[in-house]
Amino acid sequence: MKTVYRNISFSEFRRFLEQFGYRHKRVDRGELFIIDRSRMLYYRRYQDDEAMRPRDLASTRSFLDDWNQMEPDAFDAFVAAEAKPA
Repeated sequence: MKTVYRNISFSEFRRFLEQFGYRHKRVDRGELFIIDRSRMLYYRRYQDDEAMRPRDLASTRSFLDDWNQMEPDAFDAFVAAEAKPA
């Protein structure tokens, strides 16, 4: 079954990754999230209110599963959940 992603703003996505211990750093051409050298996530530059691209969400789901940080079903629940006010 294909996951249908709701619009998730970059700021909401950043808060989501921070709860797993990722530190965010804006670099020249993108956004870097890092825990250590073996667990880094890199995305193109986003504005805070800009919606994340579905392919970026899908790759994040895959990495978090591969690194045993989150089960795919739990990630699917996050992306399908109703947006919470800021």
